[in-house]
Amino acid sequence: MVARRWVIAATAVAAAGGAATVGVARWAEGRFERAGALRIAATTAAYLAVVVPAGADSSDFDLAKLLVQARALTTLPGRTSAVEVYHGTAPLVDATAAPLPAAELASLRREAGGRWQDGRALMPLIDPGCREVVGAVAIRVVRGGSVGDAAAQLLRWAFPAALLAVVVAAGAAAGRRPPGHYTVAALLLGLAAYADVRGAARRVTDRWLAETRLLLQEAATRLPTPRTRVALSVLAPLAAAEGTGAGRGGGRGNADLVEADSTTPTPRRVRVAGAPYAVVAARLGAGRWVEVRAAPAEASTAGWLLLLTGLALCGPLALRGLRWVELAAHRRQELRETATAWAFLAPAGLHLALFSFGPTLYTLYLSMHAGGFANFAAVLRDRLLWISLRNTVVYSLYVPVSMAIALVIALLLNRAGGGARRAVRLLRAAFFLPCVASVVGAALVWQWMYHPDFGLVNYLLSLVGAGPYDWLGRPRTALIALMLLSIWAQVGYQMAVFLAGLEGIPQAYLDAARVDGATAWQRFRRITLPLLRPVLLFVLVTGVIGAFQLFTYVYVLTRGGPLHATETVVYRIYQTSWEFLQFGSASALSVCLFALLFGATWLQFKLLGRAVEYA
Repeated sequence: MVARRWVIAATAVAAAGGAATVGVARWAEGRFERAGALRIAATTAAYLAVVVPAGADSSDFDLAKLLVQARALTTLPGRTSAVEVYHGTAPLVDATAAPLPAAELASLRREAGGRWQDGRALMPLIDPGCREVVGAVAIRVVRGGSVGDAAAQLLRWAFPAALLAVVVAAGAAAGRRPPGHYTVAALLLGLAAYADVRGAARRVTDRWLAETRLLLQEAATRLPTPRTRVALSVLAPLAAAEGTGAGRGGGRGNADLVEADSTTPTPRRVRVAGAPYAVVAARLGAGRWVEVRAAPAEASTAGWLLLLTGLALCGPLALRGLRWVELAAHRRQELRETATAWAFLAPAGLHLALFSFGPTLYTLYLSMHAGGFANFAAVLRDRLLWISLRNTVVYSLYVPVSMAIALVIALLLNRAGGGARRAVRLLRAAFFLPCVASVVGAALVWQWMYHPDFGLVNYLLSLVGAGPYDWLGRPRTALIALMLLSIWAQVGYQMAVFLAGLEGIPQAYLDAARVDGATAWQRFRRITLPLLRPVLLFVLVTGVIGAFQLFTYVYVLTRGGPLHATETVVYRIYQTSWEFLQFGSASALSVCLFALLFGATWLQFKLLGRAVEYA
């Protein structure tokens, strides 16, 4: 009975996770389709405003010509959207169709923007004088076209993956095995659902480009001026037209219309100045071609990848939670203690999720949102990035130097005893004081000390006959000056950690070695250093991570100069985001820094892990 309940619960959890993933994917696809239809409706309304002149006695359209142009839209070869044009509330394409409700027309006039209503996109039709709304354009996407049938898409990707995930989950639960296979299946479900969403975004962009191409070519033939003489500024409203919501899901902004050479008329993806574009070519006349360039909608789907894979993996996480509850039910006392512990940890965990994990995920989203992997490619091609990385690596070399100084001081203070305890306490406090002092205050004090005219450092050098030196103003010494400041600031903290480690070494080991005749160096090398290696690893890893996060000293003292000599990776991120306002590139650079720190930390643990284990 218990096993049957477990199988039923596991299957229900797997089905819920799969259904949520599939449902969100279908909603996202519908969102892109609606935004694309709104954009097509906006382009169609702009086309009518360009090719239909105003009436002789008013600023409204010439109704006869509007009727002709509206019905001509249905005969354009290759057009896949069903269109209806309303003048007022009267339909012009299908005279037997129901009129546009007066409330809908009034709403379009009030909002001055498109909307999705009753399965179709409605866009206001503005008179040639651009003064008021005189009608509407309705676009209904034909299922089974370029966007694709929803049921076919569901059966193609999401449903089989969801079914596989449910079956594997039930089998894993019945066999009481860890749901590792289910995790893989759920991840595949999330990726398949994302492939559907990305494919829908791409198809929507291609559909809009294809229909815009048809309308551009048709407008060039119907304008009263010769085809070769039509100015791009006259046709530009067709490319610039944007439906409400298109910027969020169907196209991300207006398109550009530029002169081009003869090329294929099918939509394609290109890069212009490093940015991705979806383009299509339109033939305006003999030997005259133009290109419509728009930001592809699929370039902004990275957030959906995170959301859909996260939803898909909720099933395995919930399944593991159910298994933990089942095992813990037999140990109620342990369960109560665990629940109490988690209750105490919940505030700190919530704080960590909101202010650490949340910003990290948002940074990853920003790095992929505008331009996708193009942000990373642009960052890696940046010459200043490699200069700042070199400066950061060189700066981090102060960590071993400060560790050596701190270890020597800790050994000396640890040996002192007896009547010198009070003096040792005072020395510990004196060495530790720079660590707790204000970082900005310490930087300003050292800025005065480095001053080329009346600084303390140059005054001491003058006592031995050395001339004044501009420590922060010369590229060869500016980074060294920052390293000296960091050594002064970090030695006290590292000394305190080493003292704690030295006090944890049993005195009996050292006394036994002394009885055996070991010298002070032998005792340090054979006993103290091996037992202190875990502490050394901790100080080294945290020191390197802190060195790679250098910002305040650079910002206060040098602003990255002179000649980028002190520009670090974090300062480069600050400049890219808050001075150049390139948040996508700054986020991509932050992700690269995280990967670099992760790799450096893993390497340090790999190299010193055995030694730490032995100690």
